Amino acid sequence: MNYSTSPSALGFDNPVFDATATFRTVLEAMSRPATIQSIRHVPDAPSGIGPATAAVLLALADMDTPVWLAPEVASDTLRTYLHFHAGCPVTDAPEAAVFALLGRESDLGVIDKLAIGSAEYPDRSATVIIDCESLSSDPGQNFTGPGIKDTASFDIPGFPPAIWYLVDRNQALFPLGLDWIFTAGSQLAALPRTSKRGS
Repeated sequence: MNYSTSPSALGFDNPVFDATATFRTVLEAMSRPATIQSIRHVPDAPSGIGPATAAVLLALADMDTPVWLAPEVASDTLRTYLHFHAGCPVTDAPEAAVFALLGRESDLGVIDKLAIGSAEYPDRSATVIIDCESLSSDPGQNFTGPGIKDTASFDIPGFPPAIWYLVDRNQALFPLGLDWIFTAGSQLAALPRTSKRGS
């Protein structure tokens, strides 16, 4: 595929510092599941995705991590942006993706095609990044698991409730399964496969 020589949206102001800071925020979100974190240094994002989504991709994706883009977000502009700023390959095969980016209108059926790892290599699984309208901590779904003291409340207002069925089904696969990152504006929250939704 031919890419333009430069993206229409700028990346991080300070690529090394800002990517490192974002990476730490993602780690904090993963270690404290279902808690909403704020990204302090967000990049200029291409049309179709929010700044937190762009920040997560620029911090995590590289030439060794194929990214799959849902049709709703898979613009030439975004492909150029990722190629220019992250150097990551964009794959048309969901099963080959290390990161899968979905939008708020995406068909969640693609989740069944993503890699969940194997008994020998449970870490060889995909991370799902979903660009949402907003994130909420109260009221919300209740979660338990490592990194959560008692319970944590988290929800995605207006998002199809089918997402929670997929999260429940995924958690039952542990130690296999997907990890989830939800973004909105400059915020993110994570649900690693160890997190369990309560009643």
